[in-house]
Amino acid sequence: MNVVTERIIDVTIFVISKPKGKMMLEKLRQAGNAAKDALTKTTVLLTDLNGDGKVDEEDARIAAEWAKKQAVSLGNEAARLGKEAARSGLAKDAATGAAVGAAIAIPVPVIGPVLGAAIGASIGAYRNLTGKTSSSGVTQARSQDSHAELLKLQDLREKSVLTEEEFQREKKRVLEN
Repeated sequence: MNVVTERIIDVTIFVISKPKGKMMLEKLRQAGNAAKDALTKTTVLLTDLNGDGKVDEEDARIAAEWAKKQAVSLGNEAARLGKEAARSGLAKDAATGAAVGAAIAIPVPVIGPVLGAAIGASIGAYRNLTGKTSSSGVTQARSQDSHAELLKLQDLREKSVLTEEEFQREKKRVLEN
């Protein structure tokens, strides 16, 4: 111990040894006990879920049931939001763009269908957000028809029914319409 610490201890012992010091120490003990009692009562009030005046296994069961209900509710809300997002025009336009991008990029080895799909999805989302296309009505039907036609052309090219030149020409025609 250093000199300062020893001096503090000496003064504390001196003060406590006097009648007023003993009285002060007793009041501090009483205040500490009152704080402890208040904390215990508050804990029981907050955690005694069945109102029997004690915290026990029944309270833990009630808390677990409540947590389970909240988790189910949260899961249901997340599922609802996911379904709503999937039905949105943005998701539909991004998916259409991804499909078209993947089909177009297949013959280009450097890009490939994965990158083509990512680019197509980005373009579809951009078009939706800027209002350049609508995901409802004629635009959606035309987009689905274009996608189906592109897939047919790709299949014909893979079966060597169409040459690469014919495929590119037809693809350009489909995309321009």
